[in-house]
Amino acid sequence: LHSGQASIQAILHQQQVRLQELIKFGTNSASERNRPCIQAALSLAGQTQDPFVLTDEVIDEEGQLKKSTESGKIPIEYNFRYNAACVAYIFGDYDRASMHSLKIQDIAAKFPAIYSITIQAFYDGLSSYALARTEKNCNKWRKRGRKISKKFANWAKYCPSNNTHKFLLLKAEDASLFATKSKKKRGIAEQAYNAAILAASNSGFVNVAAIASERAAEFYNSTGQDEQFSKFIAQAYKFYLKWGACGKCQHMAKKYPGITFNT
Repeated sequence: LHSGQASIQAILHQQQVRLQELIKFGTNSASERNRPCIQAALSLAGQTQDPFVLTDEVIDEEGQLKKSTESGKIPIEYNFRYNAACVAYIFGDYDRASMHSLKIQDIAAKFPAIYSITIQAFYDGLSSYALARTEKNCNKWRKRGRKISKKFANWAKYCPSNNTHKFLLLKAEDASLFATKSKKKRGIAEQAYNAAILAASNSGFVNVAAIASERAAEFYNSTGQDEQFSKFIAQAYKFYLKWGACGKCQHMAKKYPGITFNT
């Protein structure tokens, strides 16, 4: 789901088949780890009543978190929270995304080799910068965002195809905080957004290309560049649609009623 290299619909089919097999053979722990991914995919695909919360067809957010916390099953709670953070961020609930990320921020020390550490860190960084744009305590959230950005700068040295585009997007987000006051920062943000979109697209991360395009659009909107805003928001919509995030596309259509999106 988080690589963006397969459509959400294909992932849903694959994961639901896998879930049924796990249930059939009584592998409860594995099936519990599988459910958050399925529910996140359902939310992104527009097949849930409330996309902001991982509660519907296959899982109950409150019940799952209570169960995993009480049982001490750290990997299950971790798996749930980073999927929840992803969905919350994409649909614009930055407080919820940050809350889930902060709950599992120390997981890298306990499980340093798992790939999903970078997924958790990515949405942690994005939600931190989002809160830096809206909160009075900008320095606190920017400091957190910069700390995570440095991690991606290091990870990109060893695995550029998986991490360079994420580092570039976080770099753009940092510079965008000062774009209205600094021409230099505005230029850095523009270059980094474009580079992030290109790198994500070239590496097959359609999901990150979509997020980066949407963030670039909002950046241009904040600097009064209407033509660029329209261009990049339409591009974001196309990437989300290519990914299969129909729920997000519906959300965008409601959020931007003045834009005519091509489906």
